[in-house]
Amino acid sequence: MDRTRRKYRLEILGAFRLYAPDGERIEIASRRGQALIAMLALASGGERTRVWLQDRLWSSRQQPQAQASLRRELSNVRAILNCGGIPLLNADFNRVWLDLDQLDVSTQEAGYDHELLEGLDIPGEDSFEDWLRAQRRAQEAGVERDAAGQARLPARIVDMDAPVPGFANKTAIAVLPLQNMTGSVALDYLADGISEELIERLSRLRWLPVIARSASFLYRDPQIELRRIGQSLGVRYVLEGSLRRGADVARLGLRMADAETGLNIWSYTADLPLPFSQPVLDARIVEIIGVLDTRIDASEKARVSIAPTHDLGVEDLIWRGRWHLHRFTREDSLLAEACFNEALARVPNSAEALIQLTFFHARSIWTGRKNQAQMQALSRLAQRSIAADGEDGRAYMYAGMAELWQRRPGPALTLFYKAVALNPSLSLAHSQIGSTLILDDRPTEATAPLQLALRLGPNDEHTFLVLGELAIAHCMMGNWEHAIDHADQALLRRRAYWYAHVTKINALARQGLLTEARNAHRHLLEIKPDFSPELVDWLPFMDPRWNEFLKVGLRLATPEPNERIADQGR
Repeated sequence: MDRTRRKYRLEILGAFRLYAPDGERIEIASRRGQALIAMLALASGGERTRVWLQDRLWSSRQQPQAQASLRRELSNVRAILNCGGIPLLNADFNRVWLDLDQLDVSTQEAGYDHELLEGLDIPGEDSFEDWLRAQRRAQEAGVERDAAGQARLPARIVDMDAPVPGFANKTAIAVLPLQNMTGSVALDYLADGISEELIERLSRLRWLPVIARSASFLYRDPQIELRRIGQSLGVRYVLEGSLRRGADVARLGLRMADAETGLNIWSYTADLPLPFSQPVLDARIVEIIGVLDTRIDASEKARVSIAPTHDLGVEDLIWRGRWHLHRFTREDSLLAEACFNEALARVPNSAEALIQLTFFHARSIWTGRKNQAQMQALSRLAQRSIAADGEDGRAYMYAGMAELWQRRPGPALTLFYKAVALNPSLSLAHSQIGSTLILDDRPTEATAPLQLALRLGPNDEHTFLVLGELAIAHCMMGNWEHAIDHADQALLRRRAYWYAHVTKINALARQGLLTEARNAHRHLLEIKPDFSPELVDWLPFMDPRWNEFLKVGLRLATPEPNERIADQGR
């Protein structure tokens, strides 16, 4: 009998009924077989992954058993359906699908009051029951489904295609559940737990909205396109990954992609020792969040840098301002300030605009060695930022900077520790803790938070500052070679950073390497002809002998008068 001339017909309102093209009813005795066909028929494109089907139909079994059971069920159902012509049910190594061109699916009929897949029950399979319950609710409401197969709310209730009030055009990220590819369902808890921990920690980055677990965990199927996920959840970035088994370790692999283009922005791998250790995982998560913060920040600044200024909304104005601010030129600094002020003119209580304007003034004070009145103004602006969003660690960090530069290390440390309590991945706050300890004559204690700052933001634009702080800490401890090494690394990243030059000159001079120190001093003046030793007096050491220490080192490296005359004659 040739069943390919007309279409198969599947009725799933009421009891499961499947008919051949000639109208003859096809009997599928297995409940899981019926469920499998119905699940594929209701899926987008008629397709599901093997993993997805195993998780719904054999979730009560170990993974190897579930895989074998799915293979048997597919073999049995295909023997019934694919008896001639073009196969109706198809499968490959990863996917299972129905050829929907050959199948009419009846899911709604006027006046038909039967429920979807009436009487179909698979004892012990709660995941299937959850799926069926959601489908019945969707069917009763007559709504369409989203990319995850979940019921979409009707537009009369909420327009899911309209921007979320107060959320429009914001950068957002979704963390998808990790794929457990270890071969052991016993590690499902670890895969989900890591995903949940990433969501929780990312949510502490107050500038970055994170989609809740209840929404992002619907997208377990790795075959769903990132673009569809991005559109359904309203996110620009998607973080996904997997756990694989190694020798006594679980190998964590993560990648972050642009949801619109699908292009990878960042990837990461790490081994987690088994049995599972929470402290090890916590350290990895803090590191991951710190790097993600930096990478998304860089991606957004690059995105808005090419957008026409007249098209920028408030959020994009803030990103454009951040882009200008991190170009480290006087002209860009003025443009950054204008962007932040324009954003505040449009939304006067914008916490993000206030925080970025506070950062602008902090940078201006540090680079311009501003006076006490400007530091007090910075403190007031930081307090406005805290009032706008008391859960954002950055606001406390900037308030701490104002305290530190006014030589109040105690209150500064209190504010910095509050900042890292709110956001343990805030690398700049960790570096400020290290700076405070250095300025309070505690260089030995300073190295640990500075090293952590480097670990959290290895490619951050402020890395040169952290390296410079490590250089001066080693210099204060008499570790001359370490001081020179860290100063050189800072200068590779910011050649005009005079503080690192001064530290290197001191470390060379204190070892008696006066020729090298004088060469380093000449190099500083070539790069910054306007440098003056009086700049050292601005550094807010609690003990002024350290300011004098640095100036003495500079004097040791200053060429003698006859050497200066010789230099001028060259």
